[in-house]
Amino acid sequence: MRREIGPAGCPLTALGIFRVPRVGGRFDNHFHDCDEYWLIYKGRAVIATEGNTYEVGPGDVVYTRAGEEHDVIEVSEDLEAFFLEDRLVGEGRVGHLHRTPDLSAGHDVADGGTP
Repeated sequence: MRREIGPAGCPLTALGIFRVPRVGGRFDNHFHDCDEYWLIYKGRAVIATEGNTYEVGPGDVVYTRAGEEHDVIEVSEDLEAFFLEDRLVGEGRVGHLHRTPDLSAGHDVADGGTP
């Protein structure tokens, strides 16, 4: 994942791109102290956000509110997406936050493709 911030004065916390390959992909169940948006531009996957799972593909936008966990569960075609982390809420923390220490290690993402 590449993390970038906008120009001086930009209110965003972070923006950039992330990739999760179908074979050997890893991700971590996490939350942020800000709202986050993903714009999927390549690939297909099953993601979890705010207690629900969704199949996503090119052109889909995923919105997750501050404090809500989200994750990539399964990838059927290499996933690539643009992410945007909005303004921090209150005295918010930057980056991936985890409810338990073991979640910070991440997990193998299931391969949903056909062999």
